[in-house]
Amino acid sequence: MVKLVALFQSVLYLISSLLFIPVLAGLLVIFFYSVYLAGETLGEFFKRRRGEKRLIALFSERFESLLEAGCDDVEVEKLLRIFEERAFSPLDRLKMLVRIGPSLGLMGTLIPMGTGLAALSQGKIEQLTSSMIIAFTTTVVGLAAAVIAYILATVKQKWIHEDLAFMEYMAERALKDGKIYEKKTQNG
Repeated sequence: MVKLVALFQSVLYLISSLLFIPVLAGLLVIFFYSVYLAGETLGEFFKRRRGEKRLIALFSERFESLLEAGCDDVEVEKLLRIFEERAFSPLDRLKMLVRIGPSLGLMGTLIPMGTGLAALSQGKIEQLTSSMIIAFTTTVVGLAAAVIAYILATVKQKWIHEDLAFMEYMAERALKDGKIYEKKTQNG
């Protein structure tokens, strides 16, 4: 029984050790990816300040095509839902970063702490210090990536809600003005 427990411990330690490099690589990737997304969002911020709203422009084009084709309110509603789904889709990446960052940071903390504690038991203070530095920096990097992603997700979500509200206004206005029904009766 003791040998079986020792075998399990050895296997778990091996798995943990094998995961350390992928965890560090993952932390680097998500941190730089979150910084990249921050730059992308900053660019979108400046475009929005100039009045360029890509999602609204695309919606307007499709909506005008629907109006010319003589659509009904069900088709307009379907178009709104398609654009809503398209708008929220990029937030999934950010939400994933918000969750993965702290998880990888925690893994990057716990793995070297095991090695550091083993070094402490052998009196190797330098190795313990090195392990603790790695442990805490991985936590910081994971949390930093998550914080950046959370801020970006919050900002983008606000923009999306504003854009969708405007698109719904455009659609309701067209329905209320009777443009859709007028075109149907003229064509049909």
